[in-house]
Amino acid sequence: MRTTRRMMPWLALLVVLGMAGDALACPNCKEAVANQDGDAMRLANGYSWSIILMIAMPFTLLGTGTLMVVRAVKRGALPEM
Repeated sequence: MRTTRRMMPWLALLVVLGMAGDALACPNCKEAVANQDGDAMRLANGYSWSIILMIAMPFTLLGTGTLMVVRAVKRGALPEM
């Protein structure tokens, strides 16, 4: 039972990574962008980068906040509650 619980996150990660190729784009959209000229391809790359940055921003903010709290705790700068 205990081994199964420890393996569940790894199994979930394996399933998500295994299905990532299918989730890239529908075949019609993927082919339509691939057959366009340079301007449309640059537009598609711009959309991709903007989505990646919008997804990364909350994780960056949370990570920075967590780092600041951990540093303050290690220095003893936070009062006890």
